[in-house]
Amino acid sequence: MIIHVDIVTVLSYVLAVISAIIVGFILRLPLLPERPMRDSWTISIIFPTIIIALGLSAMVFELGWNGMIVGIVIGVLSALISKYLLEKILPPHTDLIGGESGE
Repeated sequence: MIIHVDIVTVLSYVLAVISAIIVGFILRLPLLPERPMRDSWTISIIFPTIIIALGLSAMVFELGWNGMIVGIVIGVLSALISKYLLEKILPPHTDLIGGESGE
């Protein structure tokens, strides 16, 4: 199967990921979550920053905004969202199961 993709779109996705990683390092986000990773709820560069960058890129490109500069801006915005807004948007994780009380 041959997939026809515009080279600018691929470069835009790559630039979004690279700029998210660079800005994540500048903002001092950890590269990987705490160990064990399956039980970790810490925000890191690998997850969810890059995933947010790819998702925002897909949405913005589908709306008709294409270009490498748009990819860089999306990467910067995704790192800022992960650092400052994500914990305010999503509730913090609790270890309570079912109907347990926190008392």
